[in-house]
Amino acid sequence: MAVTSGLSVSRDFHDGALAALKPRSAWALSWPLALGMVLFVFLANAEGLPLLGDPDSHWHIAVGNWMLAHGTVPTVDTFSFTFAGQPWIAKEWLSQLLMALAFNIGGWGGVTVLSAAAIGVSFALLLRLLLRDLTPLPAALFTLAAIVMTAPHFLARPHLLAFPVMLWWVAGLVRAVEQRRAPEPLLLLAMLLWANLHGGFTLGLVLCGAFALDAVVGARDAVERKALFVAWAKFGVASGLVACITPYGPESILVTLRIFGLGETLGMISEWKSPDFQSQPMQELILLVALYAALSRGLKLPLVRLLIVIGLVHLYLRYARNAELLAMLLPLVVAPPLARQWPSLRPDPDATGGSLLVQRMRALARPAGHAALALCFAAVALYAAGLVKLGGVTPPPSTMPQAALDYASEAGLKGHVLNHYNYGGYLIRAGVPTFIDGRGELYGGEFIRRFADVVNLRGEESLEQMLERHAIEWTLFPRNQPANKLLARLPGWRQAYTDESSTIFVRDR
Repeated sequence: MAVTSGLSVSRDFHDGALAALKPRSAWALSWPLALGMVLFVFLANAEGLPLLGDPDSHWHIAVGNWMLAHGTVPTVDTFSFTFAGQPWIAKEWLSQLLMALAFNIGGWGGVTVLSAAAIGVSFALLLRLLLRDLTPLPAALFTLAAIVMTAPHFLARPHLLAFPVMLWWVAGLVRAVEQRRAPEPLLLLAMLLWANLHGGFTLGLVLCGAFALDAVVGARDAVERKALFVAWAKFGVASGLVACITPYGPESILVTLRIFGLGETLGMISEWKSPDFQSQPMQELILLVALYAALSRGLKLPLVRLLIVIGLVHLYLRYARNAELLAMLLPLVVAPPLARQWPSLRPDPDATGGSLLVQRMRALARPAGHAALALCFAAVALYAAGLVKLGGVTPPPSTMPQAALDYASEAGLKGHVLNHYNYGGYLIRAGVPTFIDGRGELYGGEFIRRFADVVNLRGEESLEQMLERHAIEWTLFPRNQPANKLLARLPGWRQAYTDESSTIFVRDR
């Protein structure tokens, strides 16, 4: 807690640093601008990091197009036959609309451009925020580590579009604590956007409470403690009310509870498993390096700030999908205490000494000029137009069994289909009612678990029983699905189609 005593000088320091962060000229470049450009160009054209490699991208686009066609948001399921008519909401409706518009304008190239732009903007913003507290080198190291940690989750889904507002929200909370005040009312706009873009906004509400506690605990005296408590309480109530300004009101918050209510079934979904350091060794290396640096250098954090860090680490170790929360938010949480504990890490805009390289690094830490920004945005627009027009971007066959579904259409296959989990999104976009898809909060843990057991030939219910109970007329699975081996031996079923990725069995009438 001794470090907290340094808070009294933080506001003057930050105000002075921000006042000095002025662009050198209209054509001046900056580190954040350069990073955002490089990330956009690389990810928009990268085969090693497939932005379109997630099956849920298909159904998010389909839901967006449904809203465009009907002029409203869905309140019941219309995309499956197993849960048709059951209550279901599109809690990420705004992101889904944006994805659908991008797809309608530019096809999969448009979706790729939108996703790559969101990533570029997010990490450019992260670097810019860190440069308020740290010199370019540590700020860049934090940002690069965040990119590596988050890269496995660079997928064309709503969470990417929420990254910038998530950073805006958390940075605003941290700045308010550092300056011993309540967050600015304008920050509520970030919560409004986040609540309509992605379900992760519920974590934002939790963090608001955590930082409010941090502010109250770190108060200098009883008078300040009371004033901060009242101010943060007002902001917290306002945040909760703003989070309910969605087409569904507070229902979007309740959906998060239903998702976590899936229990052990979450572990059957790849992104909800714990991180696998054998397949992601760089994530383990970054964690070990960060742990070594913190212990060897004697990093000290205020108690509540330390608990926030531990909470972010827990969320990541529990669910691999939370890597971006740890990687992107932890630097914002610890940057101010780092700068207080080691003043040499603070940016000094007025410094004139050092080598030519050091001086240039300092110069690039300042914001870019308006002419440079305009030129870069124009270049991005031209590159995006070329990618949409000439790129020929398509998702991988593992999420889009197009040839198999083309056969099903030509063969006139009708009736209920028992489909693979990862094919559900594509079937929704193709207008085929699904047995199951990526909307786990709709199906519930028991249904998902039973489905996984049956198609992998384990559990109490047999495949034959599921086929009869749901009146299945045909199946669509990857070639190596264990269920295919049993279907090949079941009387009344025959293999109608197979290719290198997918297989169709049909009921033999």
